[in-house]
Amino acid sequence: MRSKVSCMLSIIAAAVLMLDPGQASAQAALSRFEGSVEKGVYEVDFAEFIYPTSVAKDSPLERIEGALDSRVFVKPQQKSNLEVFRSYERELGAAGFTTLISETPSRDLQQRIWNMYRSTSRLSDRYGSYRSTEDRILSADLARLETFADYYIVAERTRGDELLTVAVIISRDQNLYMIEEVTATAMETGTVSINIEALRSEIEASGKIAIYDIHFATGSAVIEPESAEALAVIASYLSEVSGGFYIVGHTDDTGSLENNLTLSEQRAAAVKASLLADYGVDAGRLETRGVGPLAPVSTNIDDAGRALNRRVEIVQRLR
Repeated sequence: MRSKVSCMLSIIAAAVLMLDPGQASAQAALSRFEGSVEKGVYEVDFAEFIYPTSVAKDSPLERIEGALDSRVFVKPQQKSNLEVFRSYERELGAAGFTTLISETPSRDLQQRIWNMYRSTSRLSDRYGSYRSTEDRILSADLARLETFADYYIVAERTRGDELLTVAVIISRDQNLYMIEEVTATAMETGTVSINIEALRSEIEASGKIAIYDIHFATGSAVIEPESAEALAVIASYLSEVSGGFYIVGHTDDTGSLENNLTLSEQRAAAVKASLLADYGVDAGRLETRGVGPLAPVSTNIDDAGRALNRRVEIVQRLR
């Protein structure tokens, strides 16, 4: 099981920052800028948080997985974006955060943030998942944040065995800004489990089974150690039946189609390699394919749907 967030970092508000305990998110680390109106809150136990390493075109994206808290605000109209930015920059430094990226207005920044969201999961895809608070949040609000970035800062701080990463994105449109905080944790395991009875029954009924207990690091085809139990169950089933099977890798729709097709094929091949090397399965019985995001079983617009689409399937082969 993943460790639960036991406590979150609290930042003492300066004169320009004010935390309203009655209206702030329960797990928020950064307070709102004084006089701001909170439009909406989005909270999930496990999600992927992405940020660019620089504003250069096609610069690498860093990816962190953990509990995500996202809040959208409207700043006071008489306060400049620069003042909001400098206030958060100062508060993060005072609280011991290390700045990872800090950018002031430029066309490169605006283009990089827009490209980042368009090539991954769009903020607007979360619309309907944000819980409105003091003011109703609109899909256009999220579009403005991903399209009109004016200032941007990402910083991190370690507390115990938890890594807290905070991002502030300030839009030049409609006085909007957003604070996103992710606490890096391990995804809860055991929520979907495989056993030989379920595997046998599902393949007999439908000719295939989706396996969710084979885990890979993000963007990698390296099988993680907690996958051993699922692999052992698959090997045990193969030992009691004859015939061949396809191992088919699936991904969600995050990233490019070409990369996902390659990654899904590599993951299927890694599963086959493990079954051969660690469990003695005959290589002639297994054939691998990767179909990337082309055969989803759920939506790709939210984390829960994407998690269902990332899977390995064992498919009965008739020849």
